[in-house]
Amino acid sequence: MIELKDLIRIIRKKGHRSIQLVNFNFRKKETSKDNLLYQGILNEAYLTDDAAANDLFDADPGNRNYRNAKSKLKSKLLNHLFFLDYEKESYTCYEQCRYDSERTLLQAKILTMENAHEIAQKLLPSLIRTAKEYELYEVLIPALELEKNYHSSQGKITPFLEKRAELAEYRLKLRALQSSEDLYYEKLVHIHKSVSAQKRVLDTIPQTIEQIHHIAERVESESINIIGHKLSILYYQLNWDYEKSLELCTHLEDTYLNRPNSEVTVDLHQKRIVFAKLYCYIYLENVLEGIPYANRKQALFKPSHSDWFTFMEYYILLLFKGEQYEDAAKAFRKVRTNKNFNNQAQEVKDRWTIYRIYLIYFNETKILSWGFNQEEFLQSKPDYPKEYESFNIAYLTAQSLFLLRQGSIREFKDSVNALSAYKSSHLDKRNNYRSSVFIRLLEIVVEKEFDFDRVQEKGTTYYQKLADTKIPSDIETEMEVVPYERLWLRVLHILKTNKAYVHYQFYNAQAI
Repeated sequence: MIELKDLIRIIRKKGHRSIQLVNFNFRKKETSKDNLLYQGILNEAYLTDDAAANDLFDADPGNRNYRNAKSKLKSKLLNHLFFLDYEKESYTCYEQCRYDSERTLLQAKILTMENAHEIAQKLLPSLIRTAKEYELYEVLIPALELEKNYHSSQGKITPFLEKRAELAEYRLKLRALQSSEDLYYEKLVHIHKSVSAQKRVLDTIPQTIEQIHHIAERVESESINIIGHKLSILYYQLNWDYEKSLELCTHLEDTYLNRPNSEVTVDLHQKRIVFAKLYCYIYLENVLEGIPYANRKQALFKPSHSDWFTFMEYYILLLFKGEQYEDAAKAFRKVRTNKNFNNQAQEVKDRWTIYRIYLIYFNETKILSWGFNQEEFLQSKPDYPKEYESFNIAYLTAQSLFLLRQGSIREFKDSVNALSAYKSSHLDKRNNYRSSVFIRLLEIVVEKEFDFDRVQEKGTTYYQKLADTKIPSDIETEMEVVPYERLWLRVLHILKTNKAYVHYQFYNAQAI
């Protein structure tokens, strides 16, 4: 009772601001403009300031009342940060403990500032144990300082000296952690600055990784080891060493992550490691291990979350590489029937449109083809933004494949000419090498007049270039849906088996 009285005394003495929070209960009638603004943004009724200001105040965004409503809503949302539910299963044990520890430390500081030292001290032992276990040194050191200062004010020399010695030890650990983070972010800033800066710093990364692990061993810190592992994964990716990246990710999963989120005690995110591994499997075309792995990890991603759509893209690309088109069609239907699909960014929806086109080409079904007008598709001209120029390549390539398969010789030539023109005006061979090589192969089909033997002979060199040149791609901006090598084999199969080209060869030879 004494503690409760003290807490009430502090609150009544100081008073408190009215806690401004957003109304999440939409069944409750709400008329305040800031809450109406919140609901409008959430329901996508207001996509711009102009729309919101016009609807709420019949004014432009510069209107004072609108700016006040925005400011009030922002304050309410910031207040909600103190009431986040980190006990949800989507958060790891590490994240939960970090949030709870930061909040408890703030409470202890406020109580100490208000001279409620005894109450504050009761919060600290549990907080300190947790901070030590999870190496939360930025929380641990202030907590130990509160204990040390309290013992000093009470004239308790022995506890004071013990806490001072403990503080010295953990301040060294904190400096070691900060030093390791500085090393990590120093490399990161050069990697993100530019390609040339990345190349200059690349050879120095192994030494930095070794230095970080040495620091971790010296101060016995698992957190610092994790920093070294994160830098290692990045280094392997930059060097295209996806086998080592895969090996390290598997080690991290086995050591820290193959357990429920509530048991993950380090600063690692299961989903990020999953994405890193899936990319490795895609690049290495290791579908025998990659597809079962994706199936096992699918439960981590909830269909209501945006990262589920990212996972499904990795998954469908693995299925394309494994030529498992029936399963890919099932994955596509899951995505398109997801109620949140239309809320995705336009480029995401564009990618799934292209995935559908290739699925129809390789495994046409009534469900996939429903609503797909092939003639309209073949006559259309893609016009994706410059940053997504590979979408145009994928689209035009698919058109060429459809036309070749149906024996539309003149239209196929026109399609290849369009690809050639796009290549010469838009593609930089340094960044679009594989696409340029495949377009060259399609040009050979036209140059050699669809003659299977001549096309195959002339194309062998370019096909080998594709086989020898595996270049990592950015899945979000590049669209080599099906490996170009496989597309070329499909082209050769069509030339060899389609009667339209046999007849074309016969009449072409007669004309000569």
